[in-house]
Amino acid sequence: IALMKDPEHQILSTLPAPDFPGGGQIICDINALNQIYNTGRGGVRVRARYSYDSDANCIDITQIPPTTTIEEIIELVKQGKIKEIADIRDETGLAGLKITIDLKRGADPDKLMLRLFRMTPLEDSFACNFNILIAGVPRVLGIREILQEWTAFRIECVRRRTHYDLTRKKE
Repeated sequence: IALMKDPEHQILSTLPAPDFPGGGQIICDINALNQIYNTGRGGVRVRARYSYDSDANCIDITQIPPTTTIEEIIELVKQGKIKEIADIRDETGLAGLKITIDLKRGADPDKLMLRLFRMTPLEDSFACNFNILIAGVPRVLGIREILQEWTAFRIECVRRRTHYDLTRKKE
């Protein structure tokens, strides 16, 4: 709507970043987002969100990147590559996603999470390639062009529907 009202609208003010179904924290600078928004190509890093519960000595992961599964972390623990983890549980329920990692005594949660970010897809890159069919021809477009094409498509749909309804009523 903002773009329809003002063709020079800054899209980053309305759409500050991509949104992923599983959540996650986007790690990139504004120039990278501008490049993605303008060209339709680029990439961002997405990192899981977590909190440390010192009373229970556990890490609760509440948001994960789109490509992440808990199995890879479990496999690293079974192989003995990560010795600071005592147990991993998937406590996802009606309240949302929650993966709980119980730590062994003396384990530093921040250092452990940095290792997990390096060794698992709890931090992963997400490539953007906005390849879209327009009139049967594939094109790579930026966000502004995508929204303009979508608006033109919807206007044409409404015009054809109105024309159809008008002809039916005339008949």
